[in-house]
Parts: sequence; C-alpha cells; structure tokens
Amino acid sequence: MVATAHMNASAKGGGHYLSIHYLRAVAAVMVVAEHIFNYALVPVEDEVFFHWLRHGVAIFFIISGFVMVTSTQGRTTRPAAFMKRRFLRIAPLYWVMTICWIGFLPSWNLEHLAGSLLFLPSPDPVTGVMRSPLLEPGWSLNYEMFFYLVFAGILLLPEKMRFWVAALVLGLFSQSTQWFNLPPYLAYFASHLLLLFVAGMALARFNWRLPVWMSFAGFAGLAITPHFTDVWIFSVFIPCVAIVAGARSLDGYLPEIKLPTLLADASYAIYLSQLITLQICSVLVAPYLPGPATFVVVMALSCWVGVLVHRRIENPLTALCQRGFSVFQSRAVQSAA
Repeated sequence: MVATAHMNASAKGGGHYLSIHYLRAVAAVMVVAEHIFNYALVPVEDEVFFHWLRHGVAIFFIISGFVMVTSTQGRTTRPAAFMKRRFLRIAPLYWVMTICWIGFLPSWNLEHLAGSLLFLPSPDPVTGVMRSPLLEPGWSLNYEMFFYLVFAGILLLPEKMRFWVAALVLGLFSQSTQWFNLPPYLAYFASHLLLLFVAGMALARFNWRLPVWMSFAGFAGLAITPHFTDVWIFSVFIPCVAIVAGARSLDGYLPEIKLPTLLADASYAIYLSQLITLQICSVLVAPYLPGPATFVVVMALSCWVGVLVHRRIENPLTALCQRGFSVFQSRAVQSAA
C-alpha cells in the first residue's frame, strides 16, 4: 500500500519529506505487530489492545495521496506514463509474493488467483461475498490501484483543478452505496477508506502541517479512542491525519538515519513478505520462546526478511520489468513507424 504505497516516495530526495518516508517504516512495523498478535504468535486476551495497530494501512493510504500530489505537481504527467510507473512499482513484487504464499495455503482456485493478480476482489463461490486477495495484505493494493486510476484521470485536467475534482469524485463515490444499489465489484471499492487518499492529497496540495505533538496525540488516539467509540471518522480518520500532519512539521529538522531509512525503503517488501515470515515463525519460533521474546524475535526477523526481499528481489525485479517494458515499448514504436 503500501503501498504504496505503498509506496516509495519519489519526493524523499533532498530530505524534504523525511517525515513521510520515516512514517512508512512506522506503518509497516505497526501492521507486522498487529499480525503477530492477531495470528496468536503472542497471545493477548483483549483484542482492543492490538487492533489499532492495523491502522498502519490507513497511514499508508494518506502517504500515498500525499506522494501522488508531490510527485506530479508542477510538471506535465501523462496518465499512461503515470499508470505504467505505478504498475511496475507495485505489481511485480506483489505477484511474486502471492505465488510464494500459495505454497502455504491449504486450498485455492484459479479464479481467486486471477482476481488477486489483477487487483480485483473475487466472489466467494458459496456466499457470493467479495473476497480479499489470496495474499491478505493485497486488499490494500486493490484500493491503491483504484486510487491510481482516478488520479491518472485527473492528470488530464489543469493542475489547479485536480485536487478538487479528485476530492469530489472519491468523496461522493465513497458514500455512493448509501444512495445506489451498486454492482458487487463497484460496491467493494465504494469505501470510506478512499477519504484517506483525499486527506493525503489535501496535506500535500495545501502544505498543511500541525504541531509535532499532534502526531503523538494521533497515535494515542488510535490506541485509546476504540475503547469509547467505533465511529471511523473519530477512531481512525482524525488520528491518522493528525499523525501525518504532525510529522510534517519535523521536515527540515530530521536527520537521515540509516535504520529508519532502510526500513522505510523496504516497507513495501516488509508489508508483503510478513505473512510468510510469520507462518514460518509460528512453527520454528513461537512454541519455544515466551511471549515478549517471541514478539522481539519475530518482529526482527520480519524486518530482516523484508529488507532482504527488498534488496535481492524487489529492486532487481523492478529494474528488470522496467527495462523489459522499455524495450517492448521502443519496438512497438519502431513497428508502428
């Protein structure tokens, strides 16, 4: 999601958006931590204790909206070129991790696999309910790709209109199931989660920042608010926007530190490879260590594997796909000429 992000910031250069880059590492670690508890590698009695950690994905969505604006403003970007870059950034590693994950699944079918690889939900053959992808974190990539399609469309407009049109389209569509009986595929994407992308776009478009302490208050809000209300706007949206907007006030002051930079660079690989790491750790680590030690070891291994995947698979694979696409594109142009 991670992007998305998912999720490397083209805007990281020059240290201008180190806050955004570091938040990728934080968001990825949050999701891994939630899964360590959720999959009972470290048993916890009260689920509210850890469920707020899953909103690292919400932070990813806000970051994605922010980066799409900052990476395209002030320049002419063709929709096709934009989609090519995003697709080559997101798809290759996701496809590889999905194929690897199949080996851990007791059952799967080609329809579900095809939907997963195409960033589409697929209907459950029994209930008809739209299922998330085979590789669970892929659900967020479905929304990322939907957002990219909308964003590619607004690139045809004058820059001063882009944010307003995107905000209107995504805002109305997120609420559309209240007014219309949409087909299942459209209803799947008509989610309030789309508002997180709009929030990220707004933070970039208007350069909004909050005091740094609001970022810490946002994390506290994610952890505490669910004890009092399950209203999404209060328990997720506002705290996550506060986290990102507060962190933005640190830009210009943050040094580039090796570990958080490395984890941020590898955040997409960590996000996609975590379930494979957790599955192996559930057999080889969790049964032999006490809970706190299990958490530390599994978290460290998840990050280490993610960095390894980033360096040994993601980077070479992305470069290979980019070269292959460029060769194909040049040959197509020559053939047309």
